[in-house]
Amino acid sequence: MSDGQKLNYILWHQHDIQEDTIAIWSCSNPRQFEITKAEDVKLKFDPIQLAEAPHRGEVLDMRVIEGRHPILVTASSMGEISLYKTSVEGGKPSIDRVATHRHHGFPDLGIAEATSIAIRPQALNEIASVGEDSRLVLTGVNNIQKTLQRSGRIGTGLSAVCWRSSSSLAVATKTGQLRLFDRRNIVKSMIRTIQDPYQRDLLTCITQHPTEVHKLATGNEDGVISIWDVRNISKPETKVIRAHNSIIWEVKFHPNQPDKLISCSQDGTLATLNWKQAMDDYVSDATSTRDEHIATYWSSIRNVLSVNSIDYHNRANVLLAGSDSGGILHSVQ
Repeated sequence: MSDGQKLNYILWHQHDIQEDTIAIWSCSNPRQFEITKAEDVKLKFDPIQLAEAPHRGEVLDMRVIEGRHPILVTASSMGEISLYKTSVEGGKPSIDRVATHRHHGFPDLGIAEATSIAIRPQALNEIASVGEDSRLVLTGVNNIQKTLQRSGRIGTGLSAVCWRSSSSLAVATKTGQLRLFDRRNIVKSMIRTIQDPYQRDLLTCITQHPTEVHKLATGNEDGVISIWDVRNISKPETKVIRAHNSIIWEVKFHPNQPDKLISCSQDGTLATLNWKQAMDDYVSDATSTRDEHIATYWSSIRNVLSVNSIDYHNRANVLLAGSDSGGILHSVQ
């Protein structure tokens, strides 16, 4: 798939009573989708579904491994990691599941949700996943049936994972902690457990700054974003900002403007937040309502339900978000 073709597609997950699916939708001119008025959304955004494939269980996380034929990696409520191959033949896109394996579960109780996945940077040959079974699992892209490493149980449930480098990982827990790991031996080499003494809410998501690799951002169930500085691993610094009024489902550093964060929430909003300004000029005590003077919020009269997932196309400069309402929020940045 060429760069031009990549601009034309959106990967989407649909969940209903009958079955879960992964789908590819046409998006030939992203810039036409900028929202100027909420009532114009339907007229300006009319995607066409091009292909779909079944998915076992709800999709709880989704990542793409770029290449001539991009590979889509998903984490499932069934505890499974799945690979889907996308291609274009005769001008028609297709998406096909090529491998599935259950990596998360309880010995006696069975299924545990696979809550988050991350692709090893640079090499792109390894998948890290975490789950409700409190385990971090590493598996190879070329053979996901084979477990490369599996940690012991870590706390009482893991909610998110990211690679800090090709040799280290960070994991967020449901007790508000960060766990840092050395990839070479995740069973014995947990580098450090970090917790902000003032923030003990469940961490729901985690991301790393694209250039300042000592900085991590997390969102929690109370609408708070934390910026973690782990340069001094024995005395890490944490700053908090109330970004939303409810659970933060996903947070990302803006790829083209890394002084900004993008987040989405159960409160039905999508936000861009100037975290540098927040750190320099104003730090919330995280007890009041969201800090609207350092953030821009998007919502729509057509969307009153949770905004669950976000992505940013850094060539087209288009911000997209998926909602429980079945709609897509979008903006040209």
